[in-house]
Amino acid sequence: MSSRQIFLVDAFTAQAFSGNSAGVVVDANGLTDPQMQAIAREVNSAETTFITRPTDPTATVNFRWFTPNREVEFCGHATLAGVHTLLETERLVRPAPQRDTALRIETRHRGIVQIRVESRGVAGAAWSIWIDMPTPTLKPCHLPMAEVVGLTGGDVSALDPDLPAMMTIDNYILFAVRDFQSLMDLRPNFSALTDFSLSHRLRGVFVTTRRPLSRAVAAHSRFFAPAYGVPEDPVTGSAHGPLGRYLVEFGVVPAVAGRAEFSCMQSQAGGRAGIVSVRVQQDGKNWRVEVGGSCVTTIRGELAALPDQR
Repeated sequence: MSSRQIFLVDAFTAQAFSGNSAGVVVDANGLTDPQMQAIAREVNSAETTFITRPTDPTATVNFRWFTPNREVEFCGHATLAGVHTLLETERLVRPAPQRDTALRIETRHRGIVQIRVESRGVAGAAWSIWIDMPTPTLKPCHLPMAEVVGLTGGDVSALDPDLPAMMTIDNYILFAVRDFQSLMDLRPNFSALTDFSLSHRLRGVFVTTRRPLSRAVAAHSRFFAPAYGVPEDPVTGSAHGPLGRYLVEFGVVPAVAGRAEFSCMQSQAGGRAGIVSVRVQQDGKNWRVEVGGSCVTTIRGELAALPDQR
């Protein structure tokens, strides 16, 4: 068979073996859905990006994302990893100094996703990649929060009384706890949380605090999605679209003339962590959020075998 290149990339970090890792298959043309799923299961990162030729003539490439056990509609950190790999392997033109490069990614469920690459990356990185996030829709969460908090290993007394629980566009619960220690003390019952997520068709639970350990970030978060094969995600780029709106809408981050720019951190308890840059713009009832970050490639190789097509 002809070889297909595969990469492992750490996203939302400028330091290897930090942030959130994603697999990237840069030439996935001709792979069937079962093959992509089997490869993602073999890679065993939270998500693997499969890059193919677009069907839309206005798009640059087509991206699909698979967790170890299912396809997802959108994934932020794996999108950064895919774009980073295309830039690093010179499949995309790199941005010139002080100029941005824009590209359009065709997706199966979210239409065209706009990406912007800035040559001015953080220290140790050649560029920063920005995703124009899907409209960050939020609506009140009507599920029993005492049960939800209990499933994450917390207590309702730890809830931030000034920040309501919400449901996001990706159908996960977003809620806030009082402080950093309450966040880090969470120890979910993953079996019970899986059953609850499946019964309510939830992607997972995203927990944040407006009182992080570092003053350099506006919020610190954790994300649990065991029903999708990801017990705890180190850094969830897609969750920071809704989080960006949440922090501005409820006054955690002040906006000037409807605009705000800040950084957030996400981590596992005692594990990997990463930084997500966030830009929020509000115009009346319209919200626009961009999330950005840098990446580091840790593994380059090729698929020596392909799974059965069925």
